[in-house]
Amino acid sequence: MKVESFKFLLYFAFTIVISLALLNTLVFYELKRFVELSIYEQAYVHYIAYTLSGGVYKGNENFSVSENYAGNNFSYVFKDPTNPNKYIYVSVKHNYAKSMIEGFFKSLLIMEFVVVFIFLLAFQFIIDKILGKLKDQEEWTKSLVASVAHKFGNFLSIQKVNLAILKTKLKDEKILSRLERSLSKVEKDMNLILHLLREEKQMEREWIRVDKLILEMLEEFGEDLQGKKVIFRPVETYVYADETDMKDVLYNIISNAVRYSKSIIHIKTLMRKGSVCLIFRNDMGNTQDHGLGVGTKLVEKVVKRQGGTMHIRIKKFYTVVIKMKR
Repeated sequence: MKVESFKFLLYFAFTIVISLALLNTLVFYELKRFVELSIYEQAYVHYIAYTLSGGVYKGNENFSVSENYAGNNFSYVFKDPTNPNKYIYVSVKHNYAKSMIEGFFKSLLIMEFVVVFIFLLAFQFIIDKILGKLKDQEEWTKSLVASVAHKFGNFLSIQKVNLAILKTKLKDEKILSRLERSLSKVEKDMNLILHLLREEKQMEREWIRVDKLILEMLEEFGEDLQGKKVIFRPVETYVYADETDMKDVLYNIISNAVRYSKSIIHIKTLMRKGSVCLIFRNDMGNTQDHGLGVGTKLVEKVVKRQGGTMHIRIKKFYTVVIKMKR
């Protein structure tokens, strides 16, 4: 959370600095124009003073008036009213204009520094408050989900015990096997949420054979796949990831394809330079219901946690594309 707060502060400071830099550039050119006009008006006043004094007035510490051109300083040239063939030069000391601009900008930069510093402190205080509330809400949500998942896990454990007792008393294994598969599927659906709660846990990455996992998943859905065509040509494919996360991802995507497909499921693995691409396509029995929903965000979060990306395209087919590093 502190890292996020620092990032917000850094972005805010960067935005202010860039904005002030642009503003100061505009101010500089406008001030330069104003100073040049002001110096010209002062030079003209010295020229008038020189002509009215009959050449006695010679200027002050910043301006010097003479009929001779001073090559080292910048000069304004005016015609001598007593002799049209002569010129009067009002020279401006080199550092005079520079000192006017520098003095102004020093004051401006000091004020900007104070203002930016105050704004950053206020911004930091507000961001800390907001992020603190978000952190509290996040912790509360995680605790709530963990509590519900724990209670649901206890419920599943009890049902498994009841199922084991039923197996000893009933002979209809078909019904019991079906019930057992249903409980297993519910448990795996919940695993996606449970495993997301271990975000702070160190990932145990290893080389995982993805095509083998996909085949295992398809075997689990054997009964649900009756009447549907599955196209999958296994090619030995490996990814470097956490096995638990990969099982959650594959199970949820294949489960979604099985549940919402009309008649076709197409799975393909592609090995590219430095990456593996997993493509899951299925037609849609109900065009209004594409599956996944909130599950999309959960699965995508797990994929990102493993350094991969996930994209979904919905046209004639519902297509999920996952790219993972090799």
